[in-house]
Amino acid sequence: MGGGGAERQVLEILRRIDRSRFEPILYLAMKQGELLEEVPSDVPIFAYWDGSPATGARRILSAMKLTRLLRYLHLAKVLREQQIDVVYDRTYLATLDAAGGCWFRPTPRVSCCVADPGPELELYVRGSVALSKRFARRAYVSASIVLANSEGLRQRVIEYFQLNPDHVQVYNNLLADVRVTESNFEIDDEKVGINTSEAGLNPSNSVGNANQSSSARSPSLVNEMDSLSLQAVFEANKGEFLIVSAGRLHPQKGYLFLLEAMNDLIHCRGRSIRLVIFGKGESDAELREFVRIHRLETHVILAGFVVDPRRWYRKANLFVLPSLFDAMPNALIEAVASGIPALATTCPSGPKEILDGGRCGGLVPPADSKGLADAIADAIDDPEKWREKAILARERVLQMFDPETGIRRLERLLEQIAGRASSQVLK
Repeated sequence: MGGGGAERQVLEILRRIDRSRFEPILYLAMKQGELLEEVPSDVPIFAYWDGSPATGARRILSAMKLTRLLRYLHLAKVLREQQIDVVYDRTYLATLDAAGGCWFRPTPRVSCCVADPGPELELYVRGSVALSKRFARRAYVSASIVLANSEGLRQRVIEYFQLNPDHVQVYNNLLADVRVTESNFEIDDEKVGINTSEAGLNPSNSVGNANQSSSARSPSLVNEMDSLSLQAVFEANKGEFLIVSAGRLHPQKGYLFLLEAMNDLIHCRGRSIRLVIFGKGESDAELREFVRIHRLETHVILAGFVVDPRRWYRKANLFVLPSLFDAMPNALIEAVASGIPALATTCPSGPKEILDGGRCGGLVPPADSKGLADAIADAIDDPEKWREKAILARERVLQMFDPETGIRRLERLLEQIAGRASSQVLK
């Protein structure tokens, strides 16, 4: 239960699903992650890697490199003991495990595809790509129905796995509620003892001073921050144009291109801007090194994982999603719903649908740092145009991703797949 979009969507479903009609349980590969504590208290959690001692059979199968089979058997046991009526699996790896578990204990299944299957499969392949693709196709074919979270992704899944178009439907993500009120984070720096000058956040500092020595910059600007440090960041240097982004720090998310755009804007065009990126992941060290080499320490803040970064969006001028490929990015949906102007890349699906082809925000090609820089410069120079687009975007996403409409539709589908009347309790 890491801090990704898929995990957040699972949480939203668990929170909202009707307890008079459904009895949800959560099955995980590993019982860990930043969002684990957010799981509703009435939802039992089962996991293959749960810290329990390995049995002799488990040790033997592990030594024989048959861990995948063990996971299938473990899931099948949970399905049988908990008398599960329908399975909902989300993400590529979860679909593979669910298909295996349901082969040993036949159970109707709803599978979700939430990312471009080509790069996703190549990311996790262990051996032959062709064999892995065939295995993945079988997992989706064996599901009762496959759900894609955008029309573009639906078309991609059908094409990539050669699926029957009637077997794949579009189900939009659920827009999560903002659960943190303004009073939770409007903190007076003086009362809590934050010295913004010592933190490297003194508003009198010249952000455009590219010659400032690295020793004079505070390392706290590029370390994971707590709420108080973030408060100082968002309150300092109010004259700057403040950009936010959120997502897993992974090459797929295209953050290096955003940093290249920042370098262009600051050191070549002389713009006074600051970027805060929320998230963590395997690209963390690479991004920090880029920040150091290009003397961006006072302009770029890698803030680490935050449970709900939307609490900070309203203090920013622009949200940027620089993904190289994406399906239906929750971070962009949530930013737009917060009312902030948005800039994204024209991935094969997702952002173009959210921003209505550019009518509701900025769109540039993926892997185009100059395009990002030009669009950010336009947002700085013509804020009224971008605010008007933000208003249109917010109205659009609130309708498209209405959580009550979405969860009711999903409930009807689960009941239909399980073949039970709505008056009965489903697991």
